[in-house]
Amino acid sequence: MSSIVYLRNKKNGTVYAYLNESEWDPETKRCRCKRKCIGHVDPDTGDIIPNRGHVVESTATVKSIGASNFLDHIAESIGLKQVLKDAMPDKADLLLSCVYYVMTNRELANIPYWSAENSTPYGKRIGVQDVADVLPSISENEMFAFYRGWRDRFADRSYYSLNTSSQSSFVSRSDYIRFNDLPDLEVDTRTHMYMVYGNESRLPLAYGYYSSSPKSLTDIRKRMNSMLWLEIPSPMHVLDREYCTEENFDTLLQSNQRFTLRAPPDFPFARDSILRVKDRIMDMKNMYTIEDETVFAMSFVNYRGGRKVFAHIIFSAEEAEKEFSTFLSLIDQCQRELITNVYVDEHRDFYQKYFIIRDNDYGRMVEENGEAIMTYNDVAGFMVILSNTLKDPEAAYRHYIQKDRVQAYYENLRNRADMRALKRYSDEAYKGRLFLQFLATIMFAEISKRMARIRLINTISFREVLQEMSDFKRISIPG
Repeated sequence: MSSIVYLRNKKNGTVYAYLNESEWDPETKRCRCKRKCIGHVDPDTGDIIPNRGHVVESTATVKSIGASNFLDHIAESIGLKQVLKDAMPDKADLLLSCVYYVMTNRELANIPYWSAENSTPYGKRIGVQDVADVLPSISENEMFAFYRGWRDRFADRSYYSLNTSSQSSFVSRSDYIRFNDLPDLEVDTRTHMYMVYGNESRLPLAYGYYSSSPKSLTDIRKRMNSMLWLEIPSPMHVLDREYCTEENFDTLLQSNQRFTLRAPPDFPFARDSILRVKDRIMDMKNMYTIEDETVFAMSFVNYRGGRKVFAHIIFSAEEAEKEFSTFLSLIDQCQRELITNVYVDEHRDFYQKYFIIRDNDYGRMVEENGEAIMTYNDVAGFMVILSNTLKDPEAAYRHYIQKDRVQAYYENLRNRADMRALKRYSDEAYKGRLFLQFLATIMFAEISKRMARIRLINTISFREVLQEMSDFKRISIPG
């Protein structure tokens, strides 16, 4: 039996109508009443106005799809997406989304805002905790499965390796550890990597992460041995100034190990090479335009200990002006430090080489060593690359453009925002962050190749390309 009951709300005076239904309860043998509000009474007409049901609001959503679709196409066309899914199927979509983000931004702590505005392979908003959980969960076995699958995608016949050192953090005093009352312990805050590239594909295949840069041929061979599982021929090693000493240079030549070595201008072999071409290098026939940079280059064959070595001398007039200006500013700063007795450890070599210091009863006399300063000017803007493999100066120079660019990709990965938000203090979490950046390095390398192929790299930067792509939006309207 049903009936309608009217009740007045004492607070607002509104009369509500309730449907009163009686039901027989066989267990209690009694009649039970159920009451449900069906609306309120219109005070003018006396009609019952039904309650409004739960209304789902129709809200349009807008997401940027251009940049993600572009990066997704690149990842799929080179097989990166499939290899990652095969190696770690439960993490692939989240990792790829993070890769797309770090290619446009540096700090992972801000990824929630980006993922809310952009379409991603993950398909939903990425929280900071999602990233904090996935980075340390990437196992060595999963990385190994990825490396093997990635290597098998290409048929490179020769290889080269880049040895890079990047400053992992610019946080104040990050290069010291304090233990209560003990003196500060200085630590190396740089990230040292050994990255193997295919010579034909020009893409990175694998990398190693080390506590220091290579100091000798033994260190290089240890890095090679750690990647024997790649089953590739011995690569050509691209090494920087820190490695270039008389002993290391001679050892490399005698070992027959293929190498390309950037030598500092004050290295005797390099200085002799510069003096040999200094007066005739700035000739139109020696001019090259490499990635929108104009340089002059000359090469010649030399011998050392009976071994052939190709010396490539690169000169940039723009770099010469910039370098000498920076040098003079540093000289001025060092002179003030000497006069005020406020020394900087990193400048001690400058004090000895570029200043004449005399202490007497009347105080300290500090004079600039003009001859040494002008000698520096003789080599400003020059770069000397020594190789027993590469005969072409442009090819040798491109390796160092690439090396410097890759080195910059790994700068400041331990930034303050991420260290606080992601709690990325453990080695396992940092290894995961390096792997994420390695995936981004693969993408950067492929995109740079394609931009260079259509000569786009000289007119627009990669960041500008992504910015243009991000203007493409998808509007979704429910219903």
